[in-house]
Amino acid sequence: MKLSRRNFLQASAGASALAALGVPAFAQNNPFIVNMFGGRWENDWRQHVIPKFAEQIGRPVELDIGLGTSWIANFRAAGPQNPPFASVMLNERYTAMIRNEGYFEELTPEKVPNMADLIEPAKLKGHTGLTGMLAPLILAYRTDLVTEPPRGWADLWHERFRGQLGLYKITNSAGVMMALWAGEHFGSGRDDAETAVAKFKELSPFPQIGYSSQLTPLMMQGQVAVAPLDVGEVKAMQDQGVPVDYVIPEEGMLVFDHSFSVFAHHPDKALGLEYVNFVLSPEIQLWMAENWLIAPTNKTVKLPESVAKWPLSADQVTQAIRFDWDDANAVSGKLNDLWERTI
Repeated sequence: MKLSRRNFLQASAGASALAALGVPAFAQNNPFIVNMFGGRWENDWRQHVIPKFAEQIGRPVELDIGLGTSWIANFRAAGPQNPPFASVMLNERYTAMIRNEGYFEELTPEKVPNMADLIEPAKLKGHTGLTGMLAPLILAYRTDLVTEPPRGWADLWHERFRGQLGLYKITNSAGVMMALWAGEHFGSGRDDAETAVAKFKELSPFPQIGYSSQLTPLMMQGQVAVAPLDVGEVKAMQDQGVPVDYVIPEEGMLVFDHSFSVFAHHPDKALGLEYVNFVLSPEIQLWMAENWLIAPTNKTVKLPESVAKWPLSADQVTQAIRFDWDDANAVSGKLNDLWERTI
């Protein structure tokens, strides 16, 4: 098929516009790739978010579905100079693993304008990432199986909950956070792996769950009556009529921090920065709050009444217990080994 003069001029104009964004000519017709978790995360992102960004950049967008461990392995295999895509979403635990290895662009409000409106805890070490998805982790319980709800994390060791608990595996960041908290609460500090593991040994046997979506069915079936869980899973159960409620632990809630970073040496870096800014926009942050009960990290977002009862406000998430993942990763090897040998 011949290319008309008009079509040629339109194509040339489009290419010039993309070039102005810093997109190299060879990449202008290739899909822009972003990563996401599977399941409902993938389905919702694909249907409701990706089309908006694809329209914004005038280029197809595809998803890479996986988990932090596999993505980190792929990045290290490729090396800092040859990352597989331009921007990445990772749990902060995984971002910390490679933050000092030359992979990431330093993020600033000039490069990512919505960064200026973020809560302070969302600006991660060295500005190698910005928290774009923050899921509060609270204590859920079955109201028909628990006569006296837990008040905080320490109550998990109360005799009344013996045999009713479900907890995360130590390979999950929630399991690591709870172990770090136990080392500090019961022992000499967050790096006190011996005390942490010994305390969780007191609770065994209990189901060790890899992901929240695997813990929810056990609670729905009544096999588990009390468990740490992100609020989105609690709402999903309530919507299905399951007699479940939650408490914000008196010691403070934990949070799953999912950070967005940009690879410094990818040819699509300019679009990577645009994607991070897009995710941090009030529109997308509000969409995640309403659909996933993800707490907005953009403090300009006004939460509607439909989600106001959940702990998603800027004040609440700013006060959550947080961990230095550089320090946590330094002790995780010892913690994992003790856990696997003991529990």
